[in-house]
Amino acid sequence: MWTAVERDFEEIASQTLPWGALCGKRILCTGATGFIGRYFASFLCWLNRRLGLGMDLWLLRRPETPETIPGATWITGQITDAFIPLGQHFHIIIHMASPARARAYSADPAGVVNANILATRYLLEYAKQNQSVFLFFSSGEVNPDQNSFIPEALPSLLAGAASGLTIYSACKLAGELLCEAYHNSYGTDCRIIRPFNVRGPGEPLDSDRTFPNFIREIVHTGEITVRGNGLPVRDSCYLSDLVSGVLYVLLKGQGTGYSLVHHIGNEESACTILEAARKMAKIYGHGTVNGPLSKSGTAGRDFFVPDTTRLRSLGWRPRVDLDECIRRCLEGYSQEKSKKDPRGGGGGYNSGFSGKLRYLLCHH
Repeated sequence: MWTAVERDFEEIASQTLPWGALCGKRILCTGATGFIGRYFASFLCWLNRRLGLGMDLWLLRRPETPETIPGATWITGQITDAFIPLGQHFHIIIHMASPARARAYSADPAGVVNANILATRYLLEYAKQNQSVFLFFSSGEVNPDQNSFIPEALPSLLAGAASGLTIYSACKLAGELLCEAYHNSYGTDCRIIRPFNVRGPGEPLDSDRTFPNFIREIVHTGEITVRGNGLPVRDSCYLSDLVSGVLYVLLKGQGTGYSLVHHIGNEESACTILEAARKMAKIYGHGTVNGPLSKSGTAGRDFFVPDTTRLRSLGWRPRVDLDECIRRCLEGYSQEKSKKDPRGGGGGYNSGFSGKLRYLLCHH
């Protein structure tokens, strides 16, 4: 049985990377029940089985969250606890946990602080004591607004220039500053990942992000409404390209100097929101675009596209262009059109996506 997820995983595994460096490694991941984390952790389990690497993958979950990824050891706890079991040594720690949707972090700002500052401090202290590699998932949103491709800059430089940060981006930047401090003061091998505009299966369709909103509208109504002026420019990085980028940083990057920070995105896919809507309607085949409804100036970032030169210097290249990214997202989301929730809410789709991953991990 060939699935879209398996196609993605095969593409990632075909990258020219020193996979043997993962042999026998014990890895701890937080955030493995979220949109990106679930896909990333599932790939590691799949790769482990596929290549016989003997990795030992441990994942943190809250007590109310089900264990959705077979082949991993689950730790049940809270992000504010000292949740690492006594006596366990992890070679690699990947910290992905954080509320990321605007509604979520507006409703629970303390949760953003807990995940990105308190838990980051706790995990960095563990990494220092155990000489673990520490990968921190930050966000492209830590960068100030600008009208050109956004280069990597150390968090200490951004802290001086940053303005207009949300609670989410401010806490991400604080987590980065902790990583920089531990790297400079103790030599801890910290590597900061800044994802930009990530697209892919499993993202809730009821999120407050433009791309999944467009997917929901086109799949369920055949129409897309561009409510702003449609002029902000965004890139689109498909999940498999994000995961391969993280693995390039993990297996080929070094946490020294400016290489402490790596942007991950796909600047080759950059276009305006209106252009993306029209492209999606065309690829869907019989969709229409309404709007833009506003002729006024842009609210928020006009240009949010990374410069990925540093990541590309490691040998990484995005493989999924914008057209193919849209096709793959439509393919995945369309399968959920007949779910019970006619609005295309995230719950039904996430359940279906997790089920496909469980099948893939257990039967392939």
